[in-house]
Amino acid sequence: MKKITALVMTAAMVLSLAACGQKQPAQTQAAAPAATQAQAAAPAETKADAPAETQAAAPEASAEETHAGGTFKSIETFMYSSLDPHKDYYSWHSQKYGLTESLFRINDNNEVEPWMAASIETEGTVSTIKMNDGLCFSNGEPCTTEMMVRNIQRLGENNKRFKMMLDWKYETPDDKTLIIDTVNPYPTLINDLASPEICFMDLDNTTDFDNAPICTGPFVVDTFVPSGDLTLKRNDNYWGGHVNLDAAVFYAMSDDQSKLMAMQNGEINAYDNISSTDIEIFSMEPEVYNLYHIPTNFIQYIYLNPANVPASVREAIALVVDRDAMAAFLPGIMEPSKGFFAESAPYGANPLPDRDEAKAREVLEADGYTLENGVYTKDGAPLHLVLSTYAARSQDKLAVLLQEQLTNFGIGADIKLCEDPDSTYMSGEDFDICFYRKNCDKSGDPYYMIHGTVETGSYEDITHFGNPETDALINELAIEPDTNRRYELANEIMDKYYKSFVGIPLVRNARNTVMYKGVTNYNDANPNEFYGLNKDTTTND
Repeated sequence: MKKITALVMTAAMVLSLAACGQKQPAQTQAAAPAATQAQAAAPAETKADAPAETQAAAPEASAEETHAGGTFKSIETFMYSSLDPHKDYYSWHSQKYGLTESLFRINDNNEVEPWMAASIETEGTVSTIKMNDGLCFSNGEPCTTEMMVRNIQRLGENNKRFKMMLDWKYETPDDKTLIIDTVNPYPTLINDLASPEICFMDLDNTTDFDNAPICTGPFVVDTFVPSGDLTLKRNDNYWGGHVNLDAAVFYAMSDDQSKLMAMQNGEINAYDNISSTDIEIFSMEPEVYNLYHIPTNFIQYIYLNPANVPASVREAIALVVDRDAMAAFLPGIMEPSKGFFAESAPYGANPLPDRDEAKAREVLEADGYTLENGVYTKDGAPLHLVLSTYAARSQDKLAVLLQEQLTNFGIGADIKLCEDPDSTYMSGEDFDICFYRKNCDKSGDPYYMIHGTVETGSYEDITHFGNPETDALINELAIEPDTNRRYELANEIMDKYYKSFVGIPLVRNARNTVMYKGVTNYNDANPNEFYGLNKDTTTND
């Protein structure tokens, strides 16, 4: 019998991002995560710097620079049409806005720590979770464990990434105790309990889940324009104590130049995912701005549709992609990545091959393609593909770079710009090549990415790679407690996936954030994008 307490959980129990750390001077390497419940964490491969290398470390804001109350103003590049945290990935935003909270959270040291929950003890397949005192919703109603179970079941019904939770057994012996029996061994339970999706609404009193959910966080919705601006106000009933800010606003804005001007004009106080150009601009005024650079395990990648793109062409594209050129074009925010996991990770073996243009031509020519007037042609039809992408998070820039690389090689390519990948090509599966971005490593455990991308019927199995052979291996991975065996299974699964050339990683992201001096406690050292506003956030206004 194995008993584990949340207060000593270590990095493999962490929700996401192996390469992270506390605020450190530039060039300081992030310490490798400690060994954990299910397995040892992957060795850190990137550095976690804050402030960014482009400026000297800025001192913490003095008491004179910080302000009680006030309105915090920022930007949301990828605003969704709904605030319902149980749908899609909306909770990654609702938690960033301070609306929702999870049972556990990931701290800046990549460790799981209690949040709404006070502790967890696990014996076999049964976990007993004790809650903090005073948990309540923004309307003052108590957030009981019975209500938590109802929320978890609603999540399972609305979000297929969590449908397995419908098969679990739940007990609530009192309002502060939640017992979860996963029935089968589930080594990554704590990962899910720290996921932003495991959040709670007052299901009895919320009348508009899309626009005004009643949640537990330090802020509540004031006004919300679907796919537009969001205005928040202080939750005066916050169970975690006094909330510093009076209000907050997130303006919907995707254009980098508009963001830059808004920051320089003092219209906003902070924003993240700033461009390479803006990093350089802000670094020239260290007396005005603080810059923070945090490497992540967010990978930007492409899917190739086997229904439209033959195997030989998929392999050729994998061999043609110039990741170094992509990273160099966006310095400071991207680095090359041939795999969905870090190659230094014990489950990061056998990534995609190195760039080899000569081999790519051999592959195409062996399949009957010939180069005619600079374009590969077969049976009289020129090879021409459409790259479906979206503007946020530099995906449109990557599409332009890939288009240029393919065209120079002999594959024609057009770009189709979409506003929202999830509601277009991800759900409709109408694409030749499409772009996507995801946090692929949940704290040194490969199951999250494999389960959500490779398994038959998973949210991202839009290439229909899923098959009985790899599904059987994934099912074994889901319950396997032995660390080394988990690594072996993951490498075997991913080797088969890579060899199909249906998913091709391009670059690994870093998160860069700029703040006016005086702005504090706005996720300046945590690489997870789903943390942001909290009760202690301050503004410089």
